[in-house]
Amino acid sequence: MIKSTKYYLIFFAFFISSCSSLLDINETFQNFLPSSQNSIYVVQPGDSLWAIALKLNIDQKALISLNNLIEPYVIYPNQKLVISGLNSSNSSIVKNSSKLWNHPLNDDFQGSNTKDGWIIFVQPVGTPIFSIDRGKVEIAGPDIPGYGNLVMISHPNNYLSLYAHCDKIFVEQGDEVSRGTIIAHLGSSESASPLLRFQIRKNGKPIRSNKTDFVF
Repeated sequence: MIKSTKYYLIFFAFFISSCSSLLDINETFQNFLPSSQNSIYVVQPGDSLWAIALKLNIDQKALISLNNLIEPYVIYPNQKLVISGLNSSNSSIVKNSSKLWNHPLNDDFQGSNTKDGWIIFVQPVGTPIFSIDRGKVEIAGPDIPGYGNLVMISHPNNYLSLYAHCDKIFVEQGDEVSRGTIIAHLGSSESASPLLRFQIRKNGKPIRSNKTDFVF
């Protein structure tokens, strides 16, 4: 028993010596936790609230409320945001409701579904992209790395629609759009070939959509 205690003390002394402060100890401990148990997100350079919400599949409004953020919602690298209780899970995809959406390309081309809830439509550059419903433009441009020219529209009842890798964009942040409005042209920004990477979200969660969810 004494021998085991001695080993524990040696290990603890080594662990303490590797950390320059109590803060370092806490951060080191957090790094050992599984991501599902880690209730803190550390803001990275280039992050925005929308980017964090998309990355973690959580609702941006809930993230703002939980962290008591005040407009204009400025965040900075290494800032710690609480995400506990927001059900952050990259594998969390919900089924679509009975709601029917306008098709983003206004035709019956189904596209291919990805495991993370996106639909990929491969079409020529310049193909018109349409808003699936009325709403407000939240993002219009290359604001989030990896999505190219992105249009994001918030819709009633906490829905979001995302249109990534666009070519030309015809709307601006803050614009109100109607169902079926032409918002952009399909392109290949941050993509190896022309395509529309499309997704619908409800309360921050991706929705698994299929052909029957759209009208033409």
